[in-house]
Amino acid sequence: MKKLMRWSLLCYTILFTILYSCRADEDMLSTYPAGSSQQVNQWMLKTMQRYYLWADQIPSQTNIDQNPKDYFKSLLTKDDQFSVAIKKDDPGTIPQSVRTLFGFDFSVIQQQNQLTFALVKMVLEDSPAKRAGLQRGDIITGINELNVSPENVNKIMATVSGSRTLSLKIAELKDNQLVFKRSVDVQAMLSFNQPLLSKILEVNNDKAGYLYLADFQDGLASSLVKPFQEFKGQNIRHLILDLRYNGGGSVSSAAALCALITDKLKSGTPFIVYKGNKNGGTVSHSIDQAFANGNQNISFDALKASALSLSEVYIITSANTASAAEVVINNLKPYIKVTQIGDKTLGKDMAAFTLSDTETPENKWVIYPMVYKIFNILDSGNYTSGIEPALIADEYAQLPLQPLGSKDETLLASALLVITGRASSNLKTKSHNTKNMVFRILAESEKPENFIKIPL
Repeated sequence: MKKLMRWSLLCYTILFTILYSCRADEDMLSTYPAGSSQQVNQWMLKTMQRYYLWADQIPSQTNIDQNPKDYFKSLLTKDDQFSVAIKKDDPGTIPQSVRTLFGFDFSVIQQQNQLTFALVKMVLEDSPAKRAGLQRGDIITGINELNVSPENVNKIMATVSGSRTLSLKIAELKDNQLVFKRSVDVQAMLSFNQPLLSKILEVNNDKAGYLYLADFQDGLASSLVKPFQEFKGQNIRHLILDLRYNGGGSVSSAAALCALITDKLKSGTPFIVYKGNKNGGTVSHSIDQAFANGNQNISFDALKASALSLSEVYIITSANTASAAEVVINNLKPYIKVTQIGDKTLGKDMAAFTLSDTETPENKWVIYPMVYKIFNILDSGNYTSGIEPALIADEYAQLPLQPLGSKDETLLASALLVITGRASSNLKTKSHNTKNMVFRILAESEKPENFIKIPL
């Protein structure tokens, strides 16, 4: 359990992290016992009143006798889906999902013939799911004795989040029927940082670089150098970034990626703007400042030596694309053309502090309130409802799913059609004529609360 908790805390970092030691003000002192729910809640209230983006919407009357987790939720505006509070010694307070627990993700879909199943869309490398033999494209018909159906989606996700073992029934499609294939048991345990997937593809006698990023862990910059050196050495004319399952992470690493894509982002070039409440004000960072805010083991100048000179980048997205991944899309736009392909992004256009009560060791709670809204240098932001792609393509339009990076994979194939100028008009709207057209059912793994990135 300790390993699992440590992984849940460390492997996912908030879009933009400012480590802050919250010092108690004189007027925060109370007669409540240190570490009691009332003392913790009083600290939460004072801290939120100072830093929370929507501080002016915090209720004037609150019940400090509540459990701290419930109390924290009572302070949030109804539109805030991302601020969280956790207790460092209580794993039950940590937001969990099938991805963080088991190392894979799925969507529940229903075909025109009413067949309903969970489709494995991604499997993390060196994860419990990978070690159990699960693969992208696997069809799941049962999870822990529950059949996959539209009516059972919520029950299934409640079971997943509360389990340490998943018993999966894997099937295959044959003649429009689901035929049982095998059983797979997956144990919740540690997963490790994900390797990059990069390829160079031949496109009409030109070369296109392809790069898949699972997330933006801090310290990513040095790992990005090698594929970009290969792209540069092969004189690629086009670059396809696959951020479809990238839930974000470090802005520093996102800035590193942007700096490698275009040589227009030089030291001192404006890159990102943070807008907070009256206490937080407005903070602007150049590209090298944004890069320096993370734990990188390479200098900005050394990074820029591998930068490309592209005037356009193609970015594959989905409803799982969030946070720092959305920063890449929005904050590159003032400098080069960004052609987005796939589905609308999640819409996490906010940044958070990491706040703890260092004056009271007995208080084990840490809060991550949204403190800033994020904009590019043209003051463009406010994509709370997601960033719309220029060309919509349905990843599930053709089954079985092909491996990521395959030229036959639906979204990559769509990007290549755009590059070659052969994209048909049906890419602009989701086709309702495809043989395997699916209706996606929102599963817990795709809900916003599972895109919270928590560092400690």
